[in-house]
Amino acid sequence: MAIARPLGMEFDHSWPESAECLTLDFGPFETAHRWRRMPECDEFVGARRSKHTVIAYKDAVFVFGGDNGKHMLNDLLRFDVKDNSWGRAFTTGVPPAPRYHHSAVIHENSMFVFGGYTGDIHSNSNLTNKNDLFEYKFTSGQWVEWKFEGKRPVPRSAHGAAVYDGKLWIFAGYDGNARLNDMWTISLLGDSKVWEEVPQSGDCPPTCCNFPVAVARDSMFVFSGQSGAKITNSLFQFHFKER
Repeated sequence: MAIARPLGMEFDHSWPESAECLTLDFGPFETAHRWRRMPECDEFVGARRSKHTVIAYKDAVFVFGGDNGKHMLNDLLRFDVKDNSWGRAFTTGVPPAPRYHHSAVIHENSMFVFGGYTGDIHSNSNLTNKNDLFEYKFTSGQWVEWKFEGKRPVPRSAHGAAVYDGKLWIFAGYDGNARLNDMWTISLLGDSKVWEEVPQSGDCPPTCCNFPVAVARDSMFVFSGQSGAKITNSLFQFHFKER
């Protein structure tokens, strides 16, 4: 008979001499971090693209908009992570105009798409930045454009966007003439659709665009980006509760 003795437990000399004692030392489990190539999206489902957005909702990854090198896009693609299959997401209503360098975030059961650059890049006409906000409802597949009251952010692209405390937060970007470093927020809860410009203090980031943001521990982190003629490697932290 073999008896496993817990690690660190003293040997009990009252055990019968016929008993065998095994000490099992479980070392730390090793985790293998590995990339895996997934099925490509067929051209008949969605064009190759860049400058798009990607978000995850439940068991799927959603890709919206972008640029295929000839024109801007506004299709919504869906990758099922269980079946490893691509398809076009079901949509109703009027979608956002084709665009790139927009932002997309998730809140509850909706995706929110803000701003971006629109127009005909092939003929170089009607090119403009946007400050519109669209909601895509995953439960119904419906696109809804939000209508605002009062002031709103200037049209922009290549900005940062995050969700915190039931609000959408927009930071910096490019308005077509200059880089920005202003911040705006709007509640995604209830019927009030009013933008609020956020007062900022402390060591604010310089005017910048083309940067990522992330939210952790009641803060938004802004890393790197293009500021003037320089590309930076700076990291800034914005405390949502301590402005």
